[in-house]
Amino acid sequence: MLKGKVAIVTGGGRGIGRAIALAFAREGAIVVVNDIDQAADDTAKEITSMGSQAVAVKANVSNSEEVNKMIETVAGRFGRIDILVNNAGISMARPSEDLTEEEYDRVLDVNLKGVFLCSQAVGRVMIKQKSGRIINISSTNGLFGQKARAAYDASKGGVVAITRSLAVEWAKNGVIVNSIAPGWVRTEMFAHLEKRGIYDQKAQRAMIREIPMKRLGDPADIANTAIFLASDLCSYITGQIIVVDGGLTAYGVRYAEFVE
Repeated sequence: MLKGKVAIVTGGGRGIGRAIALAFAREGAIVVVNDIDQAADDTAKEITSMGSQAVAVKANVSNSEEVNKMIETVAGRFGRIDILVNNAGISMARPSEDLTEEEYDRVLDVNLKGVFLCSQAVGRVMIKQKSGRIINISSTNGLFGQKARAAYDASKGGVVAITRSLAVEWAKNGVIVNSIAPGWVRTEMFAHLEKRGIYDQKAQRAMIREIPMKRLGDPADIANTAIFLASDLCSYITGQIIVVDGGLTAYGVRYAEFVE
């Protein structure tokens, strides 16, 4: 479905980003795996072992110089960029009264500014091409509030707004911009919070009770949605927030109940 397409996946070394990178490769895309550490190389090697083409590019998405260099390198090597998945992100669980300015800035820099910087740099390429797909990974936290997540919720709400803004602005240039808002997905980030006791077994059972499909999400659930949004099947959908949460938000769950 994506044969020959050049796709950049930020934060592609682990979790949802890794799942998307692997899924794109299976669909025939040339995948550029971005991350800040060795995880980028590991995912790229895994893709090449599948017989697909991949390259790892380390860059901090919150640094404009590194982002611009990454995009220039990719465009120079492949001659075009067809797909960008803005997935890189970090979480922060802290009561708002205890959240430091440095912590707040770090979350917003990666989760929100990073999305804009990567979209801006790739957008310049896609506008010249008169085609392209940008997929921003937001969160249901960008639609509803949750305790101790002020910085994270603000960043993901901003991603929703940027998605709609860029979709409207660049539609005339053939650039389609959408967002996926995952609910609770079992990733490395989730596991990290679990180890810290934030999502203990009691909390997880409560979560699953509230999810109509009665399970947590899997990274593959998000990757499959990304394939559709990146493909030619998605030709008249832009500026949309596709919620992938097993029916959680449709049920009207009270997010704040799960984390004290």
